[in-house]
Amino acid sequence: MKEFKHENILHKRHFDLQFSIRFEVVDDVNFYSPFHWHNHIEILYVLEGKIDFKIEQRKYVLGDGDMIIINSEVIHSSKLCGHARYILLQVPLSAFEGVYEEIENVVLKERPTSLEAEKLFAYLSKMLKSVDDKRKENRIKFVSLLYDFFYQLLTLYKVEQKKSGATSYYGINRISPVMAYVEKEFRNKISLGDAADILNVTPEHMCRLFKKYTDMTFNEYLMSLRISAFYQMLQNSDQKISVIMDECGLTNYKVFIREFKKTFGKTPEQVREERRKSSL
Repeated sequence: MKEFKHENILHKRHFDLQFSIRFEVVDDVNFYSPFHWHNHIEILYVLEGKIDFKIEQRKYVLGDGDMIIINSEVIHSSKLCGHARYILLQVPLSAFEGVYEEIENVVLKERPTSLEAEKLFAYLSKMLKSVDDKRKENRIKFVSLLYDFFYQLLTLYKVEQKKSGATSYYGINRISPVMAYVEKEFRNKISLGDAADILNVTPEHMCRLFKKYTDMTFNEYLMSLRISAFYQMLQNSDQKISVIMDECGLTNYKVFIREFKKTFGKTPEQVREERRKSSL
């Protein structure tokens, strides 16, 4: 069975290395990323704005100067509260092959203190400058800074040697085919039986596995994908709300509104009105 990697990392800034990273300053408004996971270590540093983060069942509110570190193979989601600018660095575990094989068993500190974040930001700032400098020599400088940055993380911010808990590598890969199916088909009517057949288990057992390895129910994951798609269409389309709901597979209006308000703190009509006013 084909192995599924839930998030495809964009390679927006990279050199011709044997691995590709994502490293950039992101400037966006009200972006919502539903629960996902990947085989990368992700670092996010907020330059301006506010971001709600959820890693498994742990909730964080990030503001100016805050940093979050997301370990690989961990379920997480994020939501921008209005406008936000942040530095995003995503590095695959393959970047450490032949250099630090133990990286697969390392757990880094998720939430650095303000002082720790400031020190780590200094490295990220130098890395950005080396990327923006087009001289070929700066490719070497960038790689040097990248590994020096992770040297700091591994020597000062390593909190565990062995991963534990529900979201193990085996567990995530066990249910990843179901996540792939849902991601592809969420706009259509999803059958628990069809999802269970992918794993060759009963629907009840599939639901238990999904909850065990993602810390969320199958229906919660399905709803998060539908709400994310709805939100993006709401921001970029003038179609009727009922039409957008239908295109995103949302059929129960009461349940949808409850979950939408829980996620965004507003109704779709209020979000659309805010967008209209901001464009005047």
